[in-house]
Amino acid sequence: MRKEDTRNRIIRAAIELVDEQGYKGATTRAIAERAEVNEVTLFRHFGNKQGILDAAIEKYSFFDKIENMMQHDIQWDLEKDLKMLAKKYQEIVASKKEMILISMREEGRFPELDDAISRLPLSYRDTISNYFTEMMKKEKMKTVDADVAATNFLFINFGYFFLKDRLISREEHFSVDDFTDTHIDLFIKSLQ
Repeated sequence: MRKEDTRNRIIRAAIELVDEQGYKGATTRAIAERAEVNEVTLFRHFGNKQGILDAAIEKYSFFDKIENMMQHDIQWDLEKDLKMLAKKYQEIVASKKEMILISMREEGRFPELDDAISRLPLSYRDTISNYFTEMMKKEKMKTVDADVAATNFLFINFGYFFLKDRLISREEHFSVDDFTDTHIDLFIKSLQ
């Protein structure tokens, strides 16, 4: 069996067990059993349980995708860029839903897990803040506090991801396009 396959099986087993039993309940022994590896193999690959979760966060991180979009897809047009970023963000977080829900459920219980997971939204916020700063330099948006604007953009997007199924009745449909055409559009107007 290839080394990468073993690593992925261990990561997948850890995510499943943390989801089922919480961080504390997902022992290295249980993770090794679920991954069908010896516990020594787990330690050789990751060092400890925190190493596995750091690898899982890295694997399921979306920062590289955001950075790629910032380098290749940005047109320096506020409306087009923010609508594109909002749609891409929704695609990414939907694909990472399991890790996001685990992080929310385990929040505050394990500082090492909180620290690792908090790097993701902070990195995204900083990237968006840098974008806003550059847009202001180019005089393509009004002068605002870039960090506050980026935080608000993140809140709006995460709020839609987390609450869309809870606030909208099953009969209604509130697509990502509907979201960007209403809520993101309103946000954009506040920056013009």
